[in-house]
Amino acid sequence: MMSESKDIDKAAIRETLAKNPLFEGLDSFYIDDFIPSGEIKSWSKGSQVLCEGDSGEIVYFIISGRVKVTLYGEEGREIVLAVLKEGEMFGEMSIIDDKPRSANVEVVRDLQCLVLNRERFLGFLASHHRVYMMFLAHLTARLREATRKIGGLALLDVCGRIAHTLMGMTKESDGVREGGDGKGGVHVIEIERPTHEELAAMIGSSREVVSRALKKMTQEGYIKIEKHSILIYMND
Repeated sequence: MMSESKDIDKAAIRETLAKNPLFEGLDSFYIDDFIPSGEIKSWSKGSQVLCEGDSGEIVYFIISGRVKVTLYGEEGREIVLAVLKEGEMFGEMSIIDDKPRSANVEVVRDLQCLVLNRERFLGFLASHHRVYMMFLAHLTARLREATRKIGGLALLDVCGRIAHTLMGMTKESDGVREGGDGKGGVHVIEIERPTHEELAAMIGSSREVVSRALKKMTQEGYIKIEKHSILIYMND
């Protein structure tokens, strides 16, 4: 269910947008110019924000909450393409090519977004050249990530695909531990723990297969599963 947000913490919005690829490292006035172009909308957990095949006139910048980007196979099996959180965006592809939405977006944690229509978003890019260049770099990064995922799914076994997927999530990491748990000489990367169902959907496998693979990877010392996180051990 979508609703308009009345209480807006502009300082929090600025702080969150500063993490977005369009504004990361740029002067704050770009964000100050950007915020008035949109409006704040909210959705509750379980809401469907976008559906594959719908027309696309809006781009969404996540201020708080989390969404999953999905496709569905012929038998209704869900494939999770990405999980996005605050500071990230979605819906930008249809804004650029004027094609229908290419995936579904569902709220997995109560969501608040700054939303802009096509005219305002493209108008802002046209008048802010540095942000326009950052947007092109963002689209290039998305293409490279898609290539990486396709290669991983095609060429690796289940453990390799899980490792590939977990490493792709390190950009959302809460931190890096040096030589934890008595494992000297390794980097320990900590990421937020996805569920077995989410991992299975991301790599195109089943929950049971993922559970067995994670157990094997834990026993062999490649990862450690904690209550809310997964530790990935990497040699120096």
